[in-house]
Amino acid sequence: MGAGFLEMLMQEPGKRVTLPALRTVWLAAYPEQVETPDRDSQLLVALRLGEAQGLLRLPGGGGFERFGNPPMPLFITLVREGKLKETAKYNSVSWLPEIGFWPSLSLSEQATAFMINEWLIKRRGRFLQVPLRERSLDIFGDEKYLDARVRNGALFGGRMPLSVIGAMRVEHPLAYRPADAIGSPVLVVENHHTFWSLGEWNEQSKRYSAVIYGGGNTICASGLALLEVMREREAQGAEYFGDVDPEGFNIPLKFNRLHQLQLIPSIGFYQMLLRIGRRRASEVLPRDYQDLSTSWLPELAEQINDLWSEGFWLPQEGVGLEQLMAISS
Repeated sequence: MGAGFLEMLMQEPGKRVTLPALRTVWLAAYPEQVETPDRDSQLLVALRLGEAQGLLRLPGGGGFERFGNPPMPLFITLVREGKLKETAKYNSVSWLPEIGFWPSLSLSEQATAFMINEWLIKRRGRFLQVPLRERSLDIFGDEKYLDARVRNGALFGGRMPLSVIGAMRVEHPLAYRPADAIGSPVLVVENHHTFWSLGEWNEQSKRYSAVIYGGGNTICASGLALLEVMREREAQGAEYFGDVDPEGFNIPLKFNRLHQLQLIPSIGFYQMLLRIGRRRASEVLPRDYQDLSTSWLPELAEQINDLWSEGFWLPQEGVGLEQLMAISS
């Protein structure tokens, strides 16, 4: 959040900017915060980040308010000098071994590393592993600050695992319908209407310990969330059921490329859909459509390729609640 504010702040004339002017610039950058009770706290964190980046100087203790929550600086001084002074400042920092790579970072990364270094010194290992945005808010006053800076569970191009700052990536939870079938596999369903119908059916059939809403391609980024559901339901495997079209096959195949956990096709539902599903006219087929069917459903690939080559596909809604209840009766 602080980046936009600092960019606007550097456009202020002169070097000294008073507290009322700082608050005005903050609300100009983030007008939605006009009724936010802790905006001074967020402003102060942004100012400290700006100081770490060499953009400004905060005053000494006498330059802060005597009261306030938190006490705010009565003014700040903008730094107009070049980058050499900033680099020299970082040379005098007592860097922890965990951030010994700091000289190889860009200036903006060094500012981030400086804030983390100060936080680590302050906490001295006394912290739990918490969700990333909680830790980002704790260190930077901005819960989303670290979002774009994390790659493969680490910061600074892989040189600092998130565990160093007691953080972990948390995926969006998956919606699911449990059933009284602990230990049975789970079923991931591509579309939400079929998710509801299969959840209703599974309440009676108890074939799956849970029916999970995959949300199209959303499931591909939810491997950890799927594992969490499987842990809760003590499931030993995960099946998948989606549309019989190239995109519907691409989704589970992509998931399997990205995750150690592997989805397997729910053969029975695909067979049922091929038998009773409602054909829809398809768009242009991708060149590798035959490879998709062979990779995902080799047992049914010939039948599926014939369907596609004839210009049709099958939405999974063809296996609906009425059809499911008919096979259960």
